[in-house]
Amino acid sequence: MGLETAETAAPPCILVLGGSFDPVHLGHVALAHSLATALQPDELRIIPVGQQWQKNELQATATQRLAMLKLAFEDWQLCPVRIDEQEIIRAEQGKSNYTIDTLHQLRREVGDEASLVFAMGADQLQNLHTWRNWQALLEVAHLCAASRPGFSLDISSPDIADVWKKNAISALEMRSRPAGGTYLERNLAQDVSATQLRTELKQHNPTTRLLVPHKVLDYLQQQTIYQ
Repeated sequence: MGLETAETAAPPCILVLGGSFDPVHLGHVALAHSLATALQPDELRIIPVGQQWQKNELQATATQRLAMLKLAFEDWQLCPVRIDEQEIIRAEQGKSNYTIDTLHQLRREVGDEASLVFAMGADQLQNLHTWRNWQALLEVAHLCAASRPGFSLDISSPDIADVWKKNAISALEMRSRPAGGTYLERNLAQDVSATQLRTELKQHNPTTRLLVPHKVLDYLQQQTIYQ
């Protein structure tokens, strides 16, 4: 008595973290940790891009970025974690990669009832209005962003700001609905610029050890990716 059955169990909550991960750094881990702590998801799904249409060529190969992700999250304990290669596979097939397409594919996989939460940093939120079919993202998933404590998040796009405010819900509500909500977590422990990090790695700056998981840093030094 009192045990949940398959019929009464709550639908799962999937936290989705996408990015170039070129390289993986502690900001990515902090973002995932901050949002996973708030949402208590049933799975963290990490999706590295194949080739971003808005950015120049990635410096690390897909194989290297996958290896870095496995090292960065191998000790993750908040929930099961899965590295999803769908965007890399599409890129290898010469197909375009857009977040809306990725979320549609995930929705088909997890079903209509699951809570699907797409995570982003404050910088990504600022650029959301430049994404393909960004208005349709909330039809497929929730949007969740994180910023450092005290960080002033003034969304530059009035359209994005209006949508974000209109659809704001709590983390608990986000778990109980499939899609359509927005949530801002203001306790991001660390925010790292990948562009700045690549420069510091090239310059052999000792501060990089504070910005990259130590296993990832060892791997980067072995592979000499950003030298």
